Amino acid sequence: MNAHIHYEEEHALLRAEARRWLDERFPIARVRSLADSDSGEDPADWKELANLGWLGLVIPEKHGGAGLGAVHLAVLMEETGRRLVPSPLLPQTLAALALVLDGSDAQRDRWLPAIASGEARVVYARGASVSGAERADAFVVPVRDGVEVVERGGAAKLAVAPELVLDRTRRSARVTRNGVALGAAEPSARLTAWACLALAAEMAGGADALLAMTAAYATTREQFGKPIGSFQAVKHPLVNVLIGVEGLRSLVYAAASALDAQSPDAETLARMAKAQASDVYPFAASRAVQLHGGFGFTLDCDAHLYLKRAQTTRPAFGDALAQRAWLAERLPG
Repeated sequence: MNAHIHYEEEHALLRAEARRWLDERFPIARVRSLADSDSGEDPADWKELANLGWLGLVIPEKHGGAGLGAVHLAVLMEETGRRLVPSPLLPQTLAALALVLDGSDAQRDRWLPAIASGEARVVYARGASVSGAERADAFVVPVRDGVEVVERGGAAKLAVAPELVLDRTRRSARVTRNGVALGAAEPSARLTAWACLALAAEMAGGADALLAMTAAYATTREQFGKPIGSFQAVKHPLVNVLIGVEGLRSLVYAAASALDAQSPDAETLARMAKAQASDVYPFAASRAVQLHGGFGFTLDCDAHLYLKRAQTTRPAFGDALAQRAWLAERLPG
């Protein structure tokens, strides 16, 4: 497997603009405030995401989107993960990808323009627990030969019950149709690859944010008259997190480049990235909590927000064990 990473000036420009806007829009104090609110989000943020073109990032231009590729998506997801954006951007992006990859022409014509403009909230649903379900207008559900779009106010008798969630920056609800969970079929291989990429990129951003947060704390917190960052017991865990984050980021952009090139290795690389992310992000979060000392074990420490996101994102589309089981069956040797 020989993966060539494709990253150009336009990707760097997207990163710079996304980071600037997200830093201004979602300082950690506001993220905490939204997480503690009843709704968990601000409707004005959704309008801004639509205006920025992020809701239609991977939607073809003929359907009102930007028509950009997997590397662009990886950049955006990494930056939103860095800021723990409290918005159903990810489940709506997965819904759009499911329609682009597996939907019919009629489904694409009906729903993709509305998704890109923010007019309709459409989220991907597989299983009873659905992220972003409370305010969704419709759900994209995998079926044997493609996808089904289930409208909230349609003929189907949907029950949407908000769940008690660990990560309040990403709300979910239990969605059933006539008492049965949505989406019994497996997602397609193409969608799985894109979903693993998006999740791994978001997790890479969160892990990198934890590394920066903890390193900054280690340079200012003193013990025995020295910054704690000067002690090997602090240096070594931080270096291990750094190695993990850089390895994960390399896998993310290798997978994204392979998806854009339609390489046969794309799904393998995406699953490798998701497996790595499922290890690196929780590890970074646990080290952040530990290295913040006694303060780290209080809810006032921002590391807890990332720890909860890491734990809830890890099982999505398969954790490290599931991904490596898939890889072990298919890779030679």
